[in-house]
Amino acid sequence: MKQIFTNMYFIDGKNISNRDIFVSDGIICDEFEKDKDTKIIDCNGYVLVPSFVDLHAHFRDPGFTQKEDLKTGSLSALKGGYTTVNLMGNTKPTVSNPKVYEDIKKRAKDLDLIDIEQVYTITKDFDGKTLSHLDDIDSSVKFISDDGKGVNNDYIMYLAFKKAKEKNLNLTLHEEVMGLSKEDYDLAENIMTIRDCYLSYKLNQKVHFSHVSTKDAIRAIEFFKNLGANITCEVTPHHLYFSDRNDLRVNPPIRREEDRIELIEMIKRGIVDCISTDHAPHTKKDKLNGAPGYIGLETAFSICYESLVLSGNISLNHLIELMSTNPSKILKINKGRIKKGYEADFTLIDLNDSFTYTEDMIASKSKNSPYIGKKLHGRILRVYKKGILKYEYNR
Repeated sequence: MKQIFTNMYFIDGKNISNRDIFVSDGIICDEFEKDKDTKIIDCNGYVLVPSFVDLHAHFRDPGFTQKEDLKTGSLSALKGGYTTVNLMGNTKPTVSNPKVYEDIKKRAKDLDLIDIEQVYTITKDFDGKTLSHLDDIDSSVKFISDDGKGVNNDYIMYLAFKKAKEKNLNLTLHEEVMGLSKEDYDLAENIMTIRDCYLSYKLNQKVHFSHVSTKDAIRAIEFFKNLGANITCEVTPHHLYFSDRNDLRVNPPIRREEDRIELIEMIKRGIVDCISTDHAPHTKKDKLNGAPGYIGLETAFSICYESLVLSGNISLNHLIELMSTNPSKILKINKGRIKKGYEADFTLIDLNDSFTYTEDMIASKSKNSPYIGKKLHGRILRVYKKGILKYEYNR
């Protein structure tokens, strides 16, 4: 199938152009002569970007499908402009064995909505001590994580780093000293971040730090990056948007304004590699009972566009680098650029459209968004995966 995307400005992490984009069988290619079978796709003067990639999300499937499942999570991702999502392994059962992993991957593929990468647990069933399940891990696994808990035993974490290096796995880490978080949540994140930065540096093992939220944690990451440690990191839209809000229950918590400002400064300096949503669906009952986390896939672009681009902190190119180009590189997928040879995963956006976000707009099974009632900027109009239209906003 041949396609020509026309009448738009396309923006990726490096370029802005109004030239046509040529696609053959889902891959961006050189210009060709159109024939009777070539499909012309008019983008109506809007902005086309490489679709977003989320390195950190929860679809709750299997085990908690009253909150979300693979289908509703995928539809939520598409509505937010995403075609690739990296799912955490804190399901029920946990993703600690090949059977659970392969079932998720197969069902995701059969849905044919988005590409789903699945994270394996670091310790078996999050027990904090057992690593033997990693010996026979599937070669397609890219990340391991005990997200939501972190690995509190220093020796076990040292062994996990060595095992990850042996298996060529990336660790994506929730940093929290569990006992300490009851007393000082800042120290709980900072101390474990410093430990794992040092392990990364000393053992030359790649590490991706999840949802970094404090100024001291991001400064530690900067320090070890400058030493040459193989480190990448992410921040979330809600930690860039909110500050000093004790009423918003999320883990890690919403921090002080000085932390939010420092995260933005580290984005500007290139220390932050990407933005991930930590999409965390819950039922209304769960939220009332104090469950941490919020959905975020559908609002991520608008929140970051306001917090970073409209505020004058970074360019739109840089935002696309954070939401598409860099996470694609970290996942080692052929996406994130509008360039010959890359997959034709595109998101079309009306940057001039503003709207009040309401619960009835939400595609997720859960409705626990902190942005309901807020005015958002930038409407996702269409999403293409390998040139195939997967989502379209109906005005």
